[in-house]
Amino acid sequence: MRINQIFLLVLLMLFSCTEDVSREISTDLTQEANQLFQFSQALSESNYLGNISYQDYFRISSSELPGCPTIVRSLASRIIVLDYSNPTEFTQENSKKRTGKIILDFTLSNTANPTWVLQYEDYSLEGTKVKGMRQFRAITSNETEAEFENLEVELAKNLSFLSSGKLNHSVSRSSLRPFALSTRGKVEGKNPAGREFSITITEAKEQLFACYRDGWDLTQSGKEAWEVSRGSTSEVIYIAAFQTNTGCNPVVTATLPDGKIFQLNP
Repeated sequence: MRINQIFLLVLLMLFSCTEDVSREISTDLTQEANQLFQFSQALSESNYLGNISYQDYFRISSSELPGCPTIVRSLASRIIVLDYSNPTEFTQENSKKRTGKIILDFTLSNTANPTWVLQYEDYSLEGTKVKGMRQFRAITSNETEAEFENLEVELAKNLSFLSSGKLNHSVSRSSLRPFALSTRGKVEGKNPAGREFSITITEAKEQLFACYRDGWDLTQSGKEAWEVSRGSTSEVIYIAAFQTNTGCNPVVTATLPDGKIFQLNP
């Protein structure tokens, strides 16, 4: 009887190991890279919105923001609502469908330790849904730190990322208006397959407001390392590179774990 139990235990261990290896081999690297890219894009798309100050929102028109949302400004509550379900009539070079609202609460932004909150309300970009909020804190007049926990990004077919992270932003200005945004930091969480992942910005991601106002929300330059767990003792790493192209549409490529180069955009 003892021998049979040992034999069964060995079989179970072998099956478990075979299953883990099979899962790793069957992973489509290009599909995983595409999912990570969509997550990264959804995450960085709102960075500019969180770094536009309360005063900026009284100088900026709807046509200068991607999706041309109706901007609802409240002097009494210091809350700005960007309503994408009720956009203004305006055509942008790179038009994308957005729905829902993004709410910016600047109630505490004029205190000794300025903070404000960006919250998503039924918000989606080209079918990708973002749920949760980000807490911003001013470090200097042009530098902020943004933190978030349990932020959910849901891709098509109910494929969801759950993430937490901390990002540092630096805003360049021209005549008091935002000109460019530089971002560094790290994000961690679980991908649609339930695997742990992290995104580390290894070279600062740069966004230009001149492109942003025409609907181009992608990072113009920078690099990210995308790390995905393959179990408790191993992981794979993708290197994503954002490179300036003609106009405002950058070229985004990923070096896959097997060394191949895969173009993600355009």
